[in-house]
Amino acid sequence: MPASTTPPERLLRNPTFVVAQLHRVGREDLEAVLAAEGLNLRTHWILCCLEEPGELSQKQLADVLGIDRSDMVRLLDDLEERGFVARTKNAKDRRKHVLSLTTAGRHVRERSDELVEKAFDQLYGNLSAKERRSLQRLVLKALGLPKKYAAPPT
Repeated sequence: MPASTTPPERLLRNPTFVVAQLHRVGREDLEAVLAAEGLNLRTHWILCCLEEPGELSQKQLADVLGIDRSDMVRLLDDLEERGFVARTKNAKDRRKHVLSLTTAGRHVRERSDELVEKAFDQLYGNLSAKERRSLQRLVLKALGLPKKYAAPPT
């Protein structure tokens, strides 16, 4: 194999490989940007999930994000310690906790959104706005999710 850092043509023609490469590069960029604020991509995801209306338990959050439950506990402990997340007992089942964002957590989530958006702009810099929406729509379609999520949030 040549000493080039360009993958072979066979891999570049494989959609799974190129999507994985896009994920790898994007994740590295996002992690670096968020680390400057003392965050990481998983904490950003947690803060975004908790912004949604409704109650979420630790188990539900772990399932939604595909994060191991013991890792989720550590992540939530850190976010709670930093004052970004509150855990309260579920009124119907005292064994369970309900998670919510604090005011500080909401501010951090807003800041992390800005950082993520800037990183996306850089990652997708070679794509027009229309191409970005098309890419989002195609990925959602491949995952069997509604295309309505390809539009920017309102």
